[in-house]
Amino acid sequence: MDLKPAKGIKVKVNASREAIFGDESVGVQRVTLNDGARSGVMTGRTLVGFCEVEMPKLDGHNHWYPVEDLAGEHGEKIVEEEIPIELDEDEGPEEDS
Repeated sequence: MDLKPAKGIKVKVNASREAIFGDESVGVQRVTLNDGARSGVMTGRTLVGFCEVEMPKLDGHNHWYPVEDLAGEHGEKIVEEEIPIELDEDEGPEEDS
């Protein structure tokens, strides 16, 4: 069974990296999680293959982990759904002249 990232889903984190969002940039750094600190709760926010997870047993803060490194409470695979956005002809990308 597959689960889509949604607020309140309990997950097990098996990540070796996480995204760090700064004021003007995003970086990815290596992380090591102890067995007791691997559980969290999804906030429902995702961005380009990463999902925000509340980690109360780790440090109580939210962290961004790759969706592929998350599993549901009972081992379910977490999958990110891609939703294409259609633009009207008037709203297309602007060309620089």
